[in-house]
Amino acid sequence: MDNETEVSQKEMLKIIGLFRKNGFKGEYETFERSKEVEGEYLVIVSDENTHIKGLFKANPSKDLVSFQHVLNDHNTVA
Repeated sequence: MDNETEVSQKEMLKIIGLFRKNGFKGEYETFERSKEVEGEYLVIVSDENTHIKGLFKANPSKDLVSFQHVLNDHNTVA
């Protein structure tokens, strides 16, 4: 990761807290700072029960988590 998209541990904890506040439980696989919107992050999460991976946008300053799409073995995030 380069410094532009690297996410600190403090930021990760805020993001995880936001997901939990919104009822999400699972494994947080990747965190990346959005290149398009300041304060927004792209997060890949595997659901605790189904193990299905999803791409989410998270914005802690707006208290917002939004689902983008389901990922499978053929999907990657660029």
